[in-house]
Amino acid sequence: MSALRSLLRLAGATGAAYEAAGATAADAVLVDLDADAAPGARARARRALRRHRGALAEAGRPLLARVADARSGELEADLDAAVSEATAAVVLAACEEPQDARDADVAIRRLEMRRGLVPGQVRLLCEIDSAAGLAALPAVLAAVDRHGAVAVAPLAVVSEIGATPPPAGAAPASRAASWALLDHLMAQTALTAGTAGLPWIVDAPGVAPGLRQALGARARDLGASGCVVASEAEARGVNTLFEPDPARLRDARAVIGEWERMRAAGRWSDEVGGHRIDRRRVRRARRTARGEGHLQA
Repeated sequence: MSALRSLLRLAGATGAAYEAAGATAADAVLVDLDADAAPGARARARRALRRHRGALAEAGRPLLARVADARSGELEADLDAAVSEATAAVVLAACEEPQDARDADVAIRRLEMRRGLVPGQVRLLCEIDSAAGLAALPAVLAAVDRHGAVAVAPLAVVSEIGATPPPAGAAPASRAASWALLDHLMAQTALTAGTAGLPWIVDAPGVAPGLRQALGARARDLGASGCVVASEAEARGVNTLFEPDPARLRDARAVIGEWERMRAAGRWSDEVGGHRIDRRRVRRARRTARGEGHLQA
């Protein structure tokens, strides 16, 4: 699967926007079918996605589609437009309970069978944008085996519970209480996703780029693999922000490779180059490797 340092959001996109997205610096394109509630807007967005999704695939740009939540009455139609050979994953908006993930999984599986796709080919990213969703995340991740990553919108959670989010352009040093809460929300996501062996990404739609960049930097420090962006300039900046350290990746891959050789020989620990290699170190190495930001296949 393709790296997910940056995902360029397309909302209400026209043919020209899709054409430009084919050459984006972002690692993937996220078509947001749930961004506009205006009458007729969703139907137009679905038609545009059907028309242009193949071109994105031909351009080598992994495609993700953000679809309506399971209680909206729009999920089935959104998935009908989103699920295709060209689609790497769908992002389920406003996931709040395990049944939401199950409903999406069943609907996606039905479309995969109908369209001759490999079962499980289209991955699922449950979007957490509420306190209820964050509390239910462990059960949500245990509900189905389609998860490719976790998406979290921490500013939405902060606003929902009545806390004051940082103002646009706020530096991390300002509004310390707000940033502490955001750090807590993202750390909880990091722990839950990490326990499930999944990467996670952060999304902050509708805010100033400066605030999104500050949030992305804090998410990176907590182990996030990437961020949803709104422009090419943001995509380039986020790619740099989330670029994995080459030396750490080489070391992690070497540890994983040595562990596989040890296990083939029936050993559970060994010392290589003065360093002990055991299950604990291998878990750290695998987390580092996952930090490359790949959707889990």
